Amino acid sequence: MPIKVRCEGCQTVLNVPDQAAGKAVKCKQCGGRVLVPGGESEAATAARPRPKSRPKAASEDPDDVLFGVDLNRAEDTNRRICPGCARPVREEDIDCPKCGVTIATGALSERQRLKIARKGPPPAEFYGVVWGNGWKFLKKHWKFGVQTAMVWTICLSMACTCLFALGFYVKNRTAALEVMVAADTTNIRIEGNSVVITVPEEKGSKVLYDGTYYTTPKSVTKLPIPRLMAQREPPALFWTGMTLVFQLGFGGWAWTLATTIAGVTMAGEKKVKRFTLDFFGNLTMGFRFYVWPVILTLPLFLIAVAIGFFNIQAALIVGGLVMIIPLLVLPAAVVHMAQKYTHRAWLLTWMLRDFGKTIGPSLYVFAMNLFLVLLVPIVVAVAGTILQGRILDWLLTQEVAVLEWLKSNVVDFGEGNLRFLFYQMPLVFTTSFLFFLIVCGLMSFPAVFMMRVIGLYGLYFRADLAVVNEFPDLEPVGFGPRYLAFLVDYIILGLLSGVGQFVGSLFGLLFNFYGWSSADQLAQGIGAVASLALFGFYFASGESGAARATLGKWSLGMIVLRDDNKVQTRQQAFGRAASAFVTILTLYIGFIMCFFRADKKAMHDLMSKSKVVWQSETG
Repeated sequence: MPIKVRCEGCQTVLNVPDQAAGKAVKCKQCGGRVLVPGGESEAATAARPRPKSRPKAASEDPDDVLFGVDLNRAEDTNRRICPGCARPVREEDIDCPKCGVTIATGALSERQRLKIARKGPPPAEFYGVVWGNGWKFLKKHWKFGVQTAMVWTICLSMACTCLFALGFYVKNRTAALEVMVAADTTNIRIEGNSVVITVPEEKGSKVLYDGTYYTTPKSVTKLPIPRLMAQREPPALFWTGMTLVFQLGFGGWAWTLATTIAGVTMAGEKKVKRFTLDFFGNLTMGFRFYVWPVILTLPLFLIAVAIGFFNIQAALIVGGLVMIIPLLVLPAAVVHMAQKYTHRAWLLTWMLRDFGKTIGPSLYVFAMNLFLVLLVPIVVAVAGTILQGRILDWLLTQEVAVLEWLKSNVVDFGEGNLRFLFYQMPLVFTTSFLFFLIVCGLMSFPAVFMMRVIGLYGLYFRADLAVVNEFPDLEPVGFGPRYLAFLVDYIILGLLSGVGQFVGSLFGLLFNFYGWSSADQLAQGIGAVASLALFGFYFASGESGAARATLGKWSLGMIVLRDDNKVQTRQQAFGRAASAFVTILTLYIGFIMCFFRADKKAMHDLMSKSKVVWQSETG
């Protein structure tokens, strides 16, 4: 008859077999040791007289190799052996940790049968295990909470400081250009989004604007209006880029740590053995952090945009509901992202399927995430929206007071750039750092806890999730995953296009300095050429490098090879990029070809004799 005992640690009642009486067993809930009452003590067992019997020898023949061997002592009675796999087991083990057989009966328990059938632990245990296991993991990895708080605080503080610098530059630069326009209203005027500079017909006439003399008689030069020009100039683009970099660092740390903890948990490990901060690697993962929800919900947002042509309010409601979907499917997405092949995490159909099959635990994890992690930023955002005016007035008042004190007691830098550089920027960073340190400190430890919870979700419900761990070697990639990779790369191409326009703006400044009338048009042309060159370099360097793929393809587990399964050379990769440009000229019909072909090749694959395949387990 089973013996009932209660675990002192978690108060769980356990049913153990009679054979466990007087021994210690392991609690299935918290893992602690539980003493089972009854049975004889070790001292009594040792004092019990052994029955006397005549030693049995294998043979009476002295020449036999087994002569004199006591068969009663041939078996080691001090070791417990599993009746299923014959492996040694501990005294407190009820089930064999290797094969799952109940040691007392020699048969699989109901839990073990269910675990083997599902290739994972029973899902009903998830709700009871998740809190204790998550808390235990957090206590062992509390340093991750500290690191997360510091990384998030530094990244967000630097992003706010760079954003402040961007606003400072644009504001002051715009004001300076507007003064120049107002100084010569005869020859300089604003028409729409352009500043039109007209040089008079008289010989020797010249017009001064932004440090450049325009001297060609009767020439007409069009430049962007002051605000647009300020936003496109190198300092503004620099501060914009730095803001994006630090934002990527924030998201990248969260995404990298989440997938690492989820992968370790699903592997059945209790501790993350090694995790180091890789800033550039985090930038890549930060790109996933911000791009994934956009690509995932893109089809639904297009529906919301279509509704907006008829009813704006309905479109806003649909858009708001769409924004909740990434949070609902986040556990399944992180589980997919922790695997080698991640493409299903980007597909709305697969994510909705996984959510539907695990709707109970998914909503449970969503509620935990909402109240443990997201509640703090939600409260801060709501309070900031309601008290925005008062907070801004108070901050501006404090800034003026601090700047006046510094001016009187330290150094008076005046009202120019030196005051901004030495006083205002450090002041903004310090204020942001203190604010985000409090907010991120409240979020970081629950966030690490939730990362473990998501890993447990993947461990217990792996059989219900459409996880892809392997593909046949050199299996061609179909249209859907390639389309997702194209969307990711398309966003990167947009960023590279901004860099190309930045290069064009530099040449535009040079052309304006010499007073060329077509400076703006030439700058746009150079920007377009620079953008195309960057596009080609991006595709060629990625697909001929160690990754053998662009960032979009690499994110989904794809690589690009030649038809003979070798890596492309740089020249061949440039040829493939040029072929892709030709495919674009077909209005993307050349891309759709891979949907209908058995070898899943697009037009530029055929032109460049290359193919897109899934990366093998060996790399």
